[in-house]
Amino acid sequence: MCSKTILCAIFVICVNVTMGSDRPHIVFIMADDLGWNDVGFHGSDQIPTPNIDVLAYNGIILNQYYSQPQSTASRAALLTGTYPIRMGLNGKPLTAAQPASIPAMKLMPEYFKELGYTTHLVGKWGVGYERWNSTPTYRGFDSFFGFYNEFTSYYDYLSTWTLKNTSYTGFDLRKGTEPAWEFAGQYATDVFTDYSVKLIQNHDPNLPLFMILSHLAVHSANEGKLLEAPQEAINKFKHVYDSNRRTYAAMVSKLDDSVGLIVDALEKKGMLQNSVIVFVSDNGAPTIGRFRNWGSNYPLRGIKSTLFEGGVRAVGFLWSPLLVQSQRVSSELIHVTDWMPTLYSAAGGDISLLDPNMDGLDQWSSLVYDLSSPRTDMLININDQERAAALRFHNWKLVLGAPIHPGFDDHIGDSGKGILYEVKYNTSNVYNSPAGISIAKVSYTITAAEEYRLLRGQAIVRCANHRGKANPCDLESGEVCLYDILRDPCEENNLAKYFPNVVRSMKRALVEYKSGAVPLVSKEPDIERADPKLFQYTWNPWLDCADATCKV
Repeated sequence: MCSKTILCAIFVICVNVTMGSDRPHIVFIMADDLGWNDVGFHGSDQIPTPNIDVLAYNGIILNQYYSQPQSTASRAALLTGTYPIRMGLNGKPLTAAQPASIPAMKLMPEYFKELGYTTHLVGKWGVGYERWNSTPTYRGFDSFFGFYNEFTSYYDYLSTWTLKNTSYTGFDLRKGTEPAWEFAGQYATDVFTDYSVKLIQNHDPNLPLFMILSHLAVHSANEGKLLEAPQEAINKFKHVYDSNRRTYAAMVSKLDDSVGLIVDALEKKGMLQNSVIVFVSDNGAPTIGRFRNWGSNYPLRGIKSTLFEGGVRAVGFLWSPLLVQSQRVSSELIHVTDWMPTLYSAAGGDISLLDPNMDGLDQWSSLVYDLSSPRTDMLININDQERAAALRFHNWKLVLGAPIHPGFDDHIGDSGKGILYEVKYNTSNVYNSPAGISIAKVSYTITAAEEYRLLRGQAIVRCANHRGKANPCDLESGEVCLYDILRDPCEENNLAKYFPNVVRSMKRALVEYKSGAVPLVSKEPDIERADPKLFQYTWNPWLDCADATCKV
């Protein structure tokens, strides 16, 4: 923490000068389907994540960071700063061949280009590609290297979908607009990391960099081969009993290696001392279900696609030398839509120039100086198709609507006890990780290894009733669930009948939000025209094509 000393005052002045005259480099890393309990700083001993942890401990752990329950919605919210209900993207992720995308509105990279930033997207797009002008390099990114769909496979980059009762497979990896065939056979997490490192190495450090690294990891891939990782990485987790969980652990480990390599590249290029690094997951892990990845949201209730904490309360932290009050755990509310105005403000942009209808709030000053968050409420989601909705208001959370998959709403997931032999959390490995070594070179202060356990203890969520059913809520029967999240983060004690005024007030807020919603995108896949066999067996934009022919 920064004390009230002359040194601190000088440091604050320097930070303000830097922010005004030299825009920071911004690197936004998004993991896919990473579980709450699958990073060390939230209490996992099972899967070491030293690079992720050291940045979290020396930055700000965002312990009440919320995203959307599914992928497309989270990415649309990130790129627009707007709730997905206002775009019709608040339902299931877009499928291959679905003729839908983010509407014609200004996206995050376009705003940053106006500030002089070079903009790059590496990894997943996931928000529609029916026309070329729906794809990344037509929506503000100077470069794109990644895949269009919800998922692709980790080695051969094939994405298989069952559409209209028929299976379709296409290659899904591109550099710009061209298929990147040459990378087939190389592991996706390594490929996206290496490409990002090269972008940093080739970047002029006098120009501000804005890069989103949107990893495939740790999303499951095609049915029949859901999880993939290099065997040498899997062999490091012989202590994990379940073979699928073992592979998942290896995938998380490769993701952690990626973070270390990115930080190292920034330091060697002389950019790290003026960088803002954000790491988040797009939603919780799908512990069970058709496309499960064996991740764990323990002890939170629910999984990906649900409105309970395990689905929407995501892993998140921010690290930067520009933070005055760092090395802390924040319990302030922050939502995925907030990154648009927050990072724009960090870049020295005038937030009054942003779309006034944006739902995101500028949290930069709150984060830098450890002030109260300007956010006191947030819409988690409204999904008319599933007749489900959830809202946060101060400490309260309201959930209503019968779930399509009731079993997903329970307390599910590995607590970290499913191991063949004990492993202990190693703070020395965290301190001496590649990311730890790099940030020690540019930070005025770095948290001592022995202090990591204190921060870790503050970031671990504990259930008051140890998963007991103090006052259960049955959504299937039409009940309304009201939880005091600060006291009951595991959503075990329904207080709706004790606080009817709070329920009524929050229901009115949901009605108001719904009045600004647009119909949910429900277009059928246009597979007759988007069939990969028409485009050299690649997934390709198709609505710009005459007679189903396009340049591939």
